[in-house]
Amino acid sequence: MLAATAHAEDLCRRPARGPTVDLDVKDADVQDVLRLITDVAKVNLVISDEVRGRVTLQLKRVHWEQVACTIARLEHLTMTLDQNVLLVTSAARRSSADAARR
Repeated sequence: MLAATAHAEDLCRRPARGPTVDLDVKDADVQDVLRLITDVAKVNLVISDEVRGRVTLQLKRVHWEQVACTIARLEHLTMTLDQNVLLVTSAARRSSADAARR
């Protein structure tokens, strides 16, 4: 397991910023939606294999980070931004990794 760098931060614990998106999807794959919004934001994306689910969203002029964090809350995900790389894992995986580090 790689250690987090000093620049890594929980995406959802800071004010949303960056480009806004309009998004209207029905029963869309979570990974596909995350790929779409990170493409707009020009952020690299790494998604762990246990991230799965489907979402329906109808949003206008919402910051990409707010969209990502809304999906994270719905699907119980953790999002960590390290410079221009967004790491998405399940909250359960993050909890077990944190416990292993203690």
